[in-house]
Formats: sequence, structure tokens, C-alpha cells
Amino acid sequence: MTRKEIPIFDANSTMFQNIGLLKVAETATRQHGDIVAIRVSDTRDLYIAGSPECFHYWRGHQGHFQTDLGDIASNQAITRMLLGDELQDPRWSDVWVLTANRMSAIARDFDGWLETALADATRTLITELPQDGTAADLRDICRDWSIRAVCPAIFGADLDVAEIAQGVADVEGFYFAMSTKDAAETADHENLPEFKAARGFLDKAITTALRNSTPSDPNLIAQIATVIPQDVSEADRLNLLRPTVGHVITEKLNIGGLSLLWTLVQLAQDPQLAADISAECHGNDPLTMRDADSPLALSTVKEGLRLFPELPFIYRITSEEVPIGDYVIPSGATVVFAPWLVHRDPRFWEAPKRFQGDRFLDEAQHRAHYYPFGVGARIRSRANFMLHQLTLAARSICAAHSLALSPDCPRGNIRPLLRSALIPRGAVPVVFAPRDASAMAADDQSLADAIQ
Repeated sequence: MTRKEIPIFDANSTMFQNIGLLKVAETATRQHGDIVAIRVSDTRDLYIAGSPECFHYWRGHQGHFQTDLGDIASNQAITRMLLGDELQDPRWSDVWVLTANRMSAIARDFDGWLETALADATRTLITELPQDGTAADLRDICRDWSIRAVCPAIFGADLDVAEIAQGVADVEGFYFAMSTKDAAETADHENLPEFKAARGFLDKAITTALRNSTPSDPNLIAQIATVIPQDVSEADRLNLLRPTVGHVITEKLNIGGLSLLWTLVQLAQDPQLAADISAECHGNDPLTMRDADSPLALSTVKEGLRLFPELPFIYRITSEEVPIGDYVIPSGATVVFAPWLVHRDPRFWEAPKRFQGDRFLDEAQHRAHYYPFGVGARIRSRANFMLHQLTLAARSICAAHSLALSPDCPRGNIRPLLRSALIPRGAVPVVFAPRDASAMAADDQSLADAIQ
């Protein structure tokens, strides 16, 4: 069968570079269809794969796609640069086995530490919200929550949240530098100021945790350190811990709390939805109730991830020719899988650009075209973890407070901007007001009326 030639959308201009990939991808696929080559320079094309069929092919043929992007550093390659690979050195093979065994032994305990950190972080968030009608910036609230919800289980309870927030920003800065600078600039990555700042943060955080922890402390670093032989030098100990700690942070931390931020932005514009989530929690402690017992909160979180996926675009390199539909993507091509496009496609979603908190109460009909975290077995673990984190936080906030965007919030600020993730374009001031007993009773009645 004769294959069609892949259409080309020429984005090699200052105008398209300025409007960003979100709009370029939308425009290109609107003009040419689900598979289109976006010409970003005279020598480079990105192949947008913007349909569920492309994701299904990827899921069934993952060996056809690499994560290393040749002369452009992939996230996986950047992670290796930042964390080092000392544990892969044959001379540390015994320590690697000890570390892996210790991780397995404390897995259930670690889950419990994370659950405690999540509840404490959410309780702190609610307690620290302004009570006088003053607006609070969601960027700060959600960033600090995301750190408190994970980092105590890794580093211990003695945290400087502002310092870790800056460190996480430094790590993001290194990823951004490595993915945007040319090959000549990144060839000696250890001399980049962005690398020094990111590596310096990780090493300082791990070193501080080691010095402040005892072998019985309930945190990851304290427990993994117990299996590293005492005669290992401090520098080697740091190099051995960094990959394990870094990969756990990557798996568990929602950078900037952005997934919670986008959900709260929508709840701040839909007071009835927030009230119905509050009513759903009535008579239960939202910090301890099962997610299955707050289905509207869970559905709302999933809807937030539909419109604002954690990974709006996912880059891969083809390791051979890839036939999808009527096209063949060549070997060695950069393919961009696009949850951002699939999640907003009217062929698969009713009113796709409208936030609809109850959309996922009937989840089965959406599974075939929903990829907020990507695809694969490893993704499922992170997806389940993040959905629980976000659902607990969203229902707890709604149970305790009503929320509304400040009248001073420019509408442009809540339009997403793509960096390494989807970020707001500016401050997102929100006013929170504690719910009183009479309001909660009214919420219960409105939910009951809706059910009837």
C-alpha cells in the first residue's frame, strides 16, 4: 500500500517561535491533521503525533521509540547528568544490591511516611490561608504544599521550605538550559552555572539530612544510609545516595504543585462545584477518607489533568521507521506525542474546552484517550500516587473553605504557558473564606437536590 507524504507546517519564523508550541501544535494539526511535521529550523522537524491511534501504537511498540534525543538532551539524559551514575560503577555493585534491598524492605513504611507528610502538608496549607479576605497567590500556596507533601518523607521533618523551593527551581532551570541551549553550550555541562546550582542544592539537602538524621528516623535518607558501609567516604556516600534520592523526588514530586494549582483555578471559578465537593465530605475527615468515597473530588482532579496535563508534550526518537495510519515516520525522527491535543479534541470529548468537574464520574468512556502522565507500566504508579495526593488536597480545601478568584486577577494570568510544564503567566490571587456550619448544611441539601 502506498503511504502518504507527511504534511509539513513551517514554523521556522520569529512569529511562530514567539507564540510557543501549544499554539503551533494546535494550528498545525488543525490545518493538516493528526500527524504533521513541524519545521522548527532549516535542519530540524518535529513530528506531532496528535491522536489516540498514535498513543496506542506507542504503548504497543515502545521499543520503536528511544528517550535519548541525540544532540538534544532528553529528560532521562539530563537526569543522569544531574544525579550521576555512581551506583552503576562495578566497584559499588554490592552497595547497589544493599540499597535496592533496603528500598524494598522499607517500601510500605515509606508509603506511610508519604501519607503522613501529605496530611500534614494539607493541614498546614488550610491553616495558613488568610482568614481576613486577603487574596493569596496560588503559585506560592501550591508550591509549598507540594514540597511539604513529599520532602519530609525523603529528607526528614526539619525542612527549610523556601530553600527547597529555590533548589527545585534551580533543578528546573538546569533542565530548561539543557533542553534549549545548543550542543556546543552543553557539551561541558558540569561548568554550566545552572548545573552547579542544581547539583549544589541536591548535595546540600542530602548532606544536611544525613547530619540531622539517626538510623531510626522515618525518612528515606536515614534508612538508605544505614546500609552504606561505614568506611565509605563522605563524598562517595553522597554520590551513592544522590541517584536514589533524585529518582524518588522525580517520581513523587509534582513540581510547583502545578496540577493542584490548575484544579484550584477552576474550582475558584465554580463555587457550586466546590460546595458539592464539600458536601461529599460531610461527616468524614477529608484527610483520612477513601478517594472512592469522594468520587466528585476525584473526577474534578482528573478533569484538571485533562485540560492541564502534567506532560502536555512527550518527546521520543524513532529507532526505526514507524507506520501509523497512512503515514510512515522515518527512523531517527523526533516524535512529539501530544496529550494537550488529544485531551482537547472534540472528536473524543464533549465540549472539550469546558471544565466539567463531573466528567469522570463515568470514567470508562474516557480511558482510550486520556494520557495526562504518558503511557506505560511505570507511569501507572506515579499516576495513582498523584491522583491520591491531589484528590485529598482538593477535597480538604473545599471542605474547609470556599474560594474565588480575586477581582484583581488578570484573566491572562490563568492562561497556561509552556515551559518544562504548564505554568500560569503571572500571579493567581485567590480569596478563601472558611465554610460555616449553616453553609455546609445548605451544600448538603444542594447536593441531595442534584442527585434527585
